[in-house]
Amino acid sequence: MKDTLTGEVKKQARELGFDAVGIAPAAPLELAERAIRARVESGRLRHYGFARTPPERFTRPDLALPGARSLVVVAMSYLRPGPADEGGGPRGRIARFALGRDYHTVVESRLRGLAEWLSSEVREANCRICVDTGPMIDRAAAREAGIGSYGKNAAIITPEAGSWVVLGELITDLALEPDDPAPLEGCGDCSICLSACPSGAIVSPFVVDQTRCISHLTQMKGFIPRELRSLLGDRIYGCDACQEVCPKNVGVRPGNDTPEGDYLGLRPELIPILGTDQAAFEKLVGPTAIGWIGRTRFRRNAAVALGNIGDSAAVSELTRALEDAEPVVRGHAAWALGKIGGAQARHALEGALEREQDRRVAQELEAAGAGAA
Repeated sequence: MKDTLTGEVKKQARELGFDAVGIAPAAPLELAERAIRARVESGRLRHYGFARTPPERFTRPDLALPGARSLVVVAMSYLRPGPADEGGGPRGRIARFALGRDYHTVVESRLRGLAEWLSSEVREANCRICVDTGPMIDRAAAREAGIGSYGKNAAIITPEAGSWVVLGELITDLALEPDDPAPLEGCGDCSICLSACPSGAIVSPFVVDQTRCISHLTQMKGFIPRELRSLLGDRIYGCDACQEVCPKNVGVRPGNDTPEGDYLGLRPELIPILGTDQAAFEKLVGPTAIGWIGRTRFRRNAAVALGNIGDSAAVSELTRALEDAEPVVRGHAAWALGKIGGAQARHALEGALEREQDRRVAQELEAAGAGAA
């Protein structure tokens, strides 16, 4: 009965659109717990609640669902074809996982369908769904369920879709037949991702310094550290650099069932983003995985990218941004104008400094003005 039910669970998960599914026992994820403690102690994992919450909160399925016996772990490919050559003004870059409707919503909806099916098959089944922000370390659970092994960039690499996957779990109190765990490491001697990381955030194999990771920098609140801004290049949300060079991703085909909709595309124009209003943001960005960071941070990122690109066509819009209601937008617009330079940019910075009341923004204006000669 257990083997039969396990097979039906996997079949149902694939019919719901998942590219891979595996089963793990609901045992503590001890390796992940030790890794979290070490990263927090080293200062490389200060965000997203890890430093404020005991590690076992993320590694003990029975704390998320009392009586838990099994983890149904799923992977969904989000790979799409690369962008065509595009003209127009300066363009930014968005990580592929943020294209289309927010994957959290998509995976959660499909896991809810799986939970409803399971409850209809086994009336006494109790389930809990976890997707990214839920109380489970997705990658550790995926390896335990045989979904894939760790790459040296700390991503899970699957046989079906490489590392271009998002993950989720269904914790249940049913005893399902577990799969063998995947090998811990899947890279062999290859370490190309370490040298490809634009910010040097992959400090050693399997260890990422989150405080330098571009994906984190584009999502963090407030002012991006000035010394790190140039490392973002044209990226305005997330970073695919380590995945783009990974040999395990060569020849991987786009997923058959990726999150629907294309809201901005991989290479959106930056000047319109900088000037976008709340209604436009909610329409184009709100339904995607980017939506949670809000309009202010997204426009801040666009300003940084414009400064890194250095196209003088952005000076007028960046000058308007110096009068924005949000200090973080004004400050990063000032930085961008300093990077672009020229008489028009310098004049805008001097005028803005005379009227600026925010101390942090004034510091940005002074620093930018000195570099805009």
